[in-house]
Amino acid sequence: MQNVTEILRCSAERFGEKAVQRFFNGTDWVDRSYRQLWEDIQATCRGLVALGVRPGDRVAIMATTRPDWVLADYAILCADGVTVPIYPSSTPDQVRHICEDAEVRWAIVENSIMAAKLPDFSHCIMMTGDDDVGCRSLANLKIPGEPIAPARGLQDLATLVYTSGTTGLPKGVMLTHGNLLANVESILKVAATWPSMRMTPDDVALSFLPLSHILERTGHNVLLHEGVTIAYARSTDQLAQDLLAVRPTLMIAVPRVFEKIHGRIITQVGQYSWPKRWVFEASVRAGKKYYHQILSHPPAPIRRPWTSKWYDRLVLQKIRAAIGGRLRYVIAGGASLSKEIGLFFFAMGIPVLEGYGLTETAPVLTLNVPEWPRYGSVGVALPGVDLAIAEDGEILARGPNVSPGYWHLEAETAAAFVDGWFHTGDVGELTDGYLRVTGRKKQIIVLSTGKNVSPQTVEQKLMLSPLVEQAVVVGNGRKFVSALLYLDPDGVHDWAQSRRKAITAIPALLSDPDLLPYVMEEVRRVTAELALFEQPKRVAFLPEPLSEERGELTPSLKVKRAVVEARYHALIDTLYSEADANWARAANQSAMQVSRALLAIAVGVGLALVIRWMER
Repeated sequence: MQNVTEILRCSAERFGEKAVQRFFNGTDWVDRSYRQLWEDIQATCRGLVALGVRPGDRVAIMATTRPDWVLADYAILCADGVTVPIYPSSTPDQVRHICEDAEVRWAIVENSIMAAKLPDFSHCIMMTGDDDVGCRSLANLKIPGEPIAPARGLQDLATLVYTSGTTGLPKGVMLTHGNLLANVESILKVAATWPSMRMTPDDVALSFLPLSHILERTGHNVLLHEGVTIAYARSTDQLAQDLLAVRPTLMIAVPRVFEKIHGRIITQVGQYSWPKRWVFEASVRAGKKYYHQILSHPPAPIRRPWTSKWYDRLVLQKIRAAIGGRLRYVIAGGASLSKEIGLFFFAMGIPVLEGYGLTETAPVLTLNVPEWPRYGSVGVALPGVDLAIAEDGEILARGPNVSPGYWHLEAETAAAFVDGWFHTGDVGELTDGYLRVTGRKKQIIVLSTGKNVSPQTVEQKLMLSPLVEQAVVVGNGRKFVSALLYLDPDGVHDWAQSRRKAITAIPALLSDPDLLPYVMEEVRRVTAELALFEQPKRVAFLPEPLSEERGELTPSLKVKRAVVEARYHALIDTLYSEADANWARAANQSAMQVSRALLAIAVGVGLALVIRWMER
C-alpha cells in the first residue's frame, strides 16, 4: 500500500455488504456497509475537489466520535488533502491557533455550535443539518461519478495532529501516509503472531475515544483493514448501556474506564454476604495465580486449572455479562495502566493490554499480548520499532512510524529528532525487552532531600481507591509529597451513609473532621507498595473536578500541572504548614490506629506462642 485510503478501498472490495459501521439513529441501531461507506467517501471527495481542495491543502475536522468523522477523514485523504483534527472541546482561541498555524482553509464541523468557534473561512461544512449561511451540508456535498485514485505516496503528509500542549502551545506533528501505514502493518503482524489477538469480520469493536486522538484513528485503520464492524457509542455517559446493546468483542480504551469499572465492582462486592464475597475473592486469586504461572513459562498456552473454570461459571461470567459478555481483549493507551487493575481484569477473563506511544510515533511503539502480558510494563516493541534508553533514562525510539518532525518548527524538530532517534520526553526502563515507563522527564518532582518522585506513578496508585476521582501530586522542593484529591461524590455519600452522618451536601462533608483520617487510610492502603518518600504524607480536597474549560486539563485529559499548582497555590501551602489543626487531628487518629494494630499483632504473637507451648 502507498496511501492510507487503500485500506478502505481494499476492504470495500473484500467485505462488500458486510457492516463496517453501527450507530444509533435516535430510535434504533443501524448499519452501514463497507461498500456504501467507500461510495460515500468517493462522492464526498468529489465534492471537496469541486469546492477547490487541492493536493496538500489542510482541511480541519472538529466533531465528536461518529461515523461521519471517518467519512470526512478518508474523503480528505482521497482528495490528496491533509487532515487536521481538532478536539470539539477546544476553545475558540485554541481553534484559532491550530487553524492559523496549519493554514487551514476548509473545516468540516459537527454542528453550528462548533462552527461558531472557527475563524473566518472560505468554506465551512457541517455534518448535521442542511445548508446554512456560510456552511454547506456534508450530505449535500456528495457528487456521483467515476472513482478517484489519490496520487499521494508514502512520503507525503497525511495528517497534522496537534499535541495536547501540557507545557505550552500545541505543536503540529507531521505524520505521513508511510508513518500511518507502518504502524498499522506492525500491529497486524503482532495480531497475526498471537492466536487470541487475531481479528476477523465476526468481531465488533466499540468506539468512544476521540477520533481527534491519533490512537483511535490508528485503531480504526487496523479494524477497517480486518473487516471488523465498528459500533459508535452514543456518549461516554451512555457507555454502560451501549456495552450491553453492542456487546463488543474488542475495544480501545483509556485505563480510567477500567479503574472506574473496578471501583464499582469492588464497592458492589463489599455489600455481598461473606460467603459470596469469599467466592469472588477466591476467583480473583485463582486468576492471578494463573497469570503468574504464565509468566514463569515460555509464551505458550497453559490450561487454566479446573478451579478457575468453576469460579468463572459461578462468578466471573456474571461480571463480564455486565459489560457485554463478549470482550476478548481491550487495548489500553493514553495513560498508564496500574498493575493492580491489569491483574484484576486478567483474572476476570478480560485481558486489558497496555501499549505505549506518542503522537510523534503514529502512535504505537509497544504492546502487551494476551498470551504473555507483563502488567506493570507497556509491553515489547512492535516489529520494525527500535527502542533505547539514554544515559539520563529518557526513552528513545526509531522506526518507519516516527514523524519527520513538527510543522514549521525547525528548532523543536532538531531538538527532538536526533540522529534518527526520537527523544520521547518519557523516562523508563527496558528489561528482557519489556518497557516500563516511570514518568515524564520534565515533570519529575525533586524533593528537598534529593529524592526523585514520578507524580504519575503516585497518582496512578491513588486512583485505585474508589473514593478518588482525580489526583495531582505536588511537592517539588519540599520535604515530602502531598496530593490534591477530587473525591468521587458517590463515594463520599456512601461514606457518610455508612457513618450515619446527618448532612449530605458535599461541601459540608468535605469539611467533616472524620473524613480526612478515613481518606488518609485509603491513601496509605493504595500506596503501600511505593517507597516511603513516594507516599503522600498529606492531602487536600479539591472543591470541584479539574476541567478542560478552565485550562487545567488538556483535550486528552492530561493534567496541566503548572496551571493547577498556580490556581491552588494557597491550598498547597497549607499542606506544608505545621500548625494545621486538621492535620494534627488526623495524625493523632492515625497514630492511635497504628498503636491498636501493633497491640493486636503483639497479642496475636503472644497467643501463637502460648498455643505452640501447649502443643509440645
